[in-house]
Amino acid sequence: MRLKMFGKKSLSTVLFYCTRLIIFGYGFFLLFIITSLLFKNFSITDGNKFQITIPFTSSVIKGEYDVTTFIAILCFFIFYAVFFFLLSMIFKTFSGEKLFTEKAIKNLKWFTILNLILPVIYIVAGILIKKTIALDDIIPGLLHVGLGIFAAFIATIFKMGFTLQEENELTI
Repeated sequence: MRLKMFGKKSLSTVLFYCTRLIIFGYGFFLLFIITSLLFKNFSITDGNKFQITIPFTSSVIKGEYDVTTFIAILCFFIFYAVFFFLLSMIFKTFSGEKLFTEKAIKNLKWFTILNLILPVIYIVAGILIKKTIALDDIIPGLLHVGLGIFAAFIATIFKMGFTLQEENELTI
């Protein structure tokens, strides 16, 4: 049996549902962190660090007990929720009857913008706030910029495909 990449009952449909499930996970985890902080369901360890225990696991979320850490955590979860939402929208358009659509091009452009601009803003903000930047912050940013450049190429290919598809439909 050959696996279809596009259309209904294809890999793109499976990936659409997987990315939607990931969005739910990020949202649930973000809600858990916010409620833990609001209801003071965390402990403060030596050196003014907070620690939130994740239920049913032996894992914890740790960090400096300050506003910039909470903002960074919030931005991280929002960024990846939006990232996976846009990715799911791309997979959804790949599951449709037509592959080259204006909606696919629009989703790819938003995905490109997210991956090109926000990592750069994050790195610049990190430098301005902390007066330094760690390699752990630069590498994911560069990976997202690379993904954004790749998405820009794909968006351009889809725009060309859409134009050819429209011209083909007009001649028929």
